[in-house]
Amino acid sequence: MKFFKSIVLIGLVLICGGVKADNLPSKTRVNSSIDLVSRHLWRGFNSGTAPTIEPTLEFQTGKFTAGAWGAYSFDESYQEIDLYLQYNTPLFQFSLFDFYCPAPDFSNSKFFDFDSNESVHLFDVSAKYKGCAKFPISIMTSVLFYGEMDRDENNDQRYSTYFEFGYSNFIGGKKFSWALGLTPFKGMYDDKMNVVNVNMTMYDKIKLSDQFSLPVRGGLTLNPVTEKLFLTFAVTL
Repeated sequence: MKFFKSIVLIGLVLICGGVKADNLPSKTRVNSSIDLVSRHLWRGFNSGTAPTIEPTLEFQTGKFTAGAWGAYSFDESYQEIDLYLQYNTPLFQFSLFDFYCPAPDFSNSKFFDFDSNESVHLFDVSAKYKGCAKFPISIMTSVLFYGEMDRDENNDQRYSTYFEFGYSNFIGGKKFSWALGLTPFKGMYDDKMNVVNVNMTMYDKIKLSDQFSLPVRGGLTLNPVTEKLFLTFAVTL
């Protein structure tokens, strides 16, 4: 559809244009990072059968961010490329995502195929209350609003919805984050209202020298629907 193609093209122009510009305004930043993750998890669900490398590229100006994020498993069992646009305020974040999940050999989809039965694009809109130092509780809601992967047997969009409640604190000098994710009705996550994601993550740094440390994190994730428990580890380069 032309609408979704336009959204994706705008995102690509912002990302690529931001990287190449030599005279960016002083408030504009280009950020990049690479995460090595023992297993790729998303909202309590596992993708792939091996560790993943997850690069990020962002173009940020003022309150707006345009970015690209990817996940590539070491055994080529899974890959994902996401494009996103975000608007940030001190307390809120509003996001639009294009989740693009082709087969590792790209055999099942063309990038500009948005409306056929083979399309593997999935569009998501979300709003998040980020919390603050005096009230470190976050609330996020997400709706999958377009994509073949979220349609029912009658080809109707299910508008699968996800809520996540988060909390952060410090234990023994280490930062911890806690999350509880649930779906309020039948959709992609489960066939009824249910908790699908219970997560605890600890953040730390590995000191390699007086000038350089590697950020690391370890997570324990339970999905009560699938009855699967994951212990994961990630390092950011």
